[in-house]
Amino acid sequence: MNIATLRRVTLNVVRLSTVAIVLGLFLPAVSYAQSTAEAKETTSSQDETSDTSIMQMMAPALVPAEPNTMMRPISPKAKMNAAQSFMSVNPLSLRDMINMMTYKRKVDEGLTVDEVVESMNLRANLLNFRLVGHNSPWKIMESVSGEPMPKVEILSYCDVMTMREILDYSPEFVAFLPCRIAVIEDASADLWIVTLDWDVRWLDTSPNPNKMSDDLRRKAIHIRETIHSIMEAGAAGDL
Repeated sequence: MNIATLRRVTLNVVRLSTVAIVLGLFLPAVSYAQSTAEAKETTSSQDETSDTSIMQMMAPALVPAEPNTMMRPISPKAKMNAAQSFMSVNPLSLRDMINMMTYKRKVDEGLTVDEVVESMNLRANLLNFRLVGHNSPWKIMESVSGEPMPKVEILSYCDVMTMREILDYSPEFVAFLPCRIAVIEDASADLWIVTLDWDVRWLDTSPNPNKMSDDLRRKAIHIRETIHSIMEAGAAGDL
């Protein structure tokens, strides 16, 4: 699938999935509300708590929550409705979707994994990003299997104070933190640098009124640009 086709397909998926998710979540929620009213006396409190989260998810808060306040968990039923509604109009394969969720840069030929990591750490330090974690799962794979494995290095970086602000806005976002960058060797022995690609500007056209502050939006964009700069330094071996 070429880039132009992928972009057209993505646009259509976004349009269709919006309708599908609303139908998949809102209609079951309405049906549930009606059935609950009729069978309220016989419905267990456990089931009621699980399913009412569908309604909670569909109703945007009119008053901003206090900082660092968790939202009510979304029930498995609501998640299943959303996922299956989206997938019913989604022509992309699993690999296509995962590919769309990443930003990646091929490493220049001749550079080693250690050189890439060193360059990224130096750039991160220059940009005041802290290295808060470094894992080498390929070494564990080799010790378990007794066989050579393609290299995979995973580094975690963080602007700690912006991280605190993001968690105050949405503590659930901790699932994506800290920012991780991986250096991975593919089947051709080429090195790639990969990270999760998220951009708050994708949400600019959302009609939902509950948006982050302009200041936090600016900082989130800065984090994305900084991560890309770290990756560019690693890919080129800049010191």
